[in-house]
Amino acid sequence: MSARLRIDLGALTANYRVFQRAAAPGSAAAVVKADGYGLGAPQVGVALRQAGCRDFFVATAAEGVRLRSALPDARIFVFEGALDDTVAALTAAALVPVLNHPAQAELWRRAGGDRPCALHVDTGMHRLGFPPDTAAEAFAGLRPALLMTHLACADEPDHPLNRRQLEVFAAVRARLPGLPVSIGNSAATLSGPERAGDLARPGIGLYGGNPFLAAESPVAPVVTLEGRILQVRRVAAGESVGYGASYTARSAAEVAIVGLGYGDGLPRLLSNRGEAALAGRRCPIVGRVSMDLTAVDVTGLGAAPGDWVEFLGATVTVDEVAGWAETIPYEVLTGLGQRPLRRYQAA
Repeated sequence: MSARLRIDLGALTANYRVFQRAAAPGSAAAVVKADGYGLGAPQVGVALRQAGCRDFFVATAAEGVRLRSALPDARIFVFEGALDDTVAALTAAALVPVLNHPAQAELWRRAGGDRPCALHVDTGMHRLGFPPDTAAEAFAGLRPALLMTHLACADEPDHPLNRRQLEVFAAVRARLPGLPVSIGNSAATLSGPERAGDLARPGIGLYGGNPFLAAESPVAPVVTLEGRILQVRRVAAGESVGYGASYTARSAAEVAIVGLGYGDGLPRLLSNRGEAALAGRRCPIVGRVSMDLTAVDVTGLGAAPGDWVEFLGATVTVDEVAGWAETIPYEVLTGLGQRPLRRYQAA
């Protein structure tokens, strides 16, 4: 074993409590789509259920069926809604489809309108959802459990589109009095109860990613990705390291060759620009990240074969990795490979 992935379920549940407090007097669900943001939906779901979470959101019916086997008593919403080839699975697993357009509503009526569903209203994101002026009629003959929308710019709390979307949603809510509502993702939930709704839907913040573009992160890291040093090389000044000779040592250096690469989920864009950490001390990635190996400059750090190097964790945060990789924490986490040995630390 040369790569390992540690998932701290205690940190996960502590992050969940951050959103529980922010959502008061409403409650907080958990978004566990894409296999729990790459961390294992069954393991994540069980830990959150034990922490008091009763409601979960997934992207597809297949994800919901898998989660149902781990959470027999949870309420599980499916963002993609009801499709011709998923209705049977939705009903068999007692999943709640989030209906997004009239054809889905009609399909669910034919499947038996007495089963719970949710209605998604598009208030300005122009992705999934009913137009606001048709939302009230869409629930005719159905058993609504939730009315929801999604803010396009929640990670920028002062963005003017947030206010416009909330105003549109308020008008829809007025036509459906008494129906519980869900608005907030991680960032929106932490921006105030008005943006959380009755049932908040935190996602990335649960897993340690900063929900905001320009604010200090309010959540703890959950994931630690580490690779074992396989060899320490002495590289003379003027010699290159790795494919393409993209890095040339300016002076004599000690370079650790670590058994972890893009095949384990480390973004290749970290080549010659990212950092790792050895015993809490930062060190630069040098040369190109390979499929199975990554070189790190450990000059003067006393590194030896067998030592573990952190590429993602408490020292090197998922937000930093996302920045170096020119992406977002969501993609970093969901891109983690299956090859590293996974260890779950109990909550």
